Amino acid sequence: MNRKQLYWVKDYTYEARQKKIGWLNEIIESLHEQPELGKYEDDEDSEELFTQETITVAQRLMKLVIQEEPNKQDIRELYILLKIYEHIRNSAWYDICKYVEKWHWVVNIWETFQNVIELDIWHGCEYQRYSIKEPLIAEGKFTIGSSYIGQPAHIAFRLEQNLENNQIKIIWQIPNETDIIDEYISESIEGIIDGLIKYSHLENKAFSSLKITVFNGSYHESICRGFDYRMAARIAWRNALKTAEFIPL
Repeated sequence: MNRKQLYWVKDYTYEARQKKIGWLNEIIESLHEQPELGKYEDDEDSEELFTQETITVAQRLMKLVIQEEPNKQDIRELYILLKIYEHIRNSAWYDICKYVEKWHWVVNIWETFQNVIELDIWHGCEYQRYSIKEPLIAEGKFTIGSSYIGQPAHIAFRLEQNLENNQIKIIWQIPNETDIIDEYISESIEGIIDGLIKYSHLENKAFSSLKITVFNGSYHESICRGFDYRMAARIAWRNALKTAEFIPL
């Protein structure tokens, strides 16, 4: 399928990675000097630190960054690890996750993307897995600021069982760029994955064996950004969970 190159491809060439490696060194140094920066930030009562875990993933990323042609599977595995814990770690973990997420799209997804992504996000994790009991439609809209009167970023997807395996299967069924442009596909899909993982943690249920079909959306050139679709997808998950029933696998 002929799609435009991702605009951030230039940031992940070997030369570009070497020029911008300083931010990763700064994260590692800061965590060594101030271990309290490893604290889980979204829970004021929590005293749990993830300093060493964050240093470890930063060092793991560093080893990949300095290689001229790193192994694509190593990038994929680091991406999954970072995504699973993105919502229950710290800002350094989040920054590393965003970097690896974009790199993963560059080397593992975009060039061969045929409107389908399959992933087993919980592989190796000892969580009870759940799938959805009945199909339902999830829909989310997002604008910056509650007083904004423009058209919101909008995304809709269908959730249903996929009991053939334990994977999450995401199907992009948006027919053309007048609904959601190709540039925002990655943000939309990552928003769906974000929502799935975030609410898995909140509900203590590893949502799995799901087919998620993105079938509708809206795009407004003057106001919509990729981040808006990520947020709209998360909101869609939140709305879906109000009525969804899940069954153990």
